[in-house]
Amino acid sequence: MTKNKPRIDKKSFSWENKKIKKCDFINCKNEGKYKAPKSRINLYNYYFFCLKHVKEYNNSWDFYKGLSVDNIEAALREDVIWNRPSWPLHGKPNIILDKITSFFKNHDNLFNDDKNYKNFSKNKFFHTDLTQDEQKSLKILKINVPIDVEKIKKAYKKLVKIYHPDVNKDVEKAEKNFKEINQAYKILLKRFLNKK
Repeated sequence: MTKNKPRIDKKSFSWENKKIKKCDFINCKNEGKYKAPKSRINLYNYYFFCLKHVKEYNNSWDFYKGLSVDNIEAALREDVIWNRPSWPLHGKPNIILDKITSFFKNHDNLFNDDKNYKNFSKNKFFHTDLTQDEQKSLKILKINVPIDVEKIKKAYKKLVKIYHPDVNKDVEKAEKNFKEINQAYKILLKRFLNKK
């Protein structure tokens, strides 16, 4: 008993479409190998041109043809944000941080698998639910959230050099400022180490 083998060489497959498209340019009989969109609004419908005519078409193509200057500027601005809507975060920095913090609290599953994010959130805090003393300490040390130990220490060292009583012997407020800086440093460091 013999097996019948199918003759593959006799069959034609869908990707072997041998139809030759003619160039869409008037009175051109060359093969239309190159696609060109029909218009700015109709980008997914194409003309098929030969090489000569696709070059001519591309040279005459103007994506913004028919638009006013304001429309062109608006289109360029939308391209900057990949034509996706964005909303302004109105208000003071602490309100913006509230919005960001609430986003992270409500979407914590976004970062469940991200070890780097977990390490980041361990080593920094960007809460705005700080006590009045902690907010005052931030102002005294002149730092903004998010903060980490290095940021606190750096700000502390910088201010200590400026307000140290030995450097400012004649200035009356220097000692008071120095005490405030030390107190603020202790408060923030305590909050940060307790968080960790």
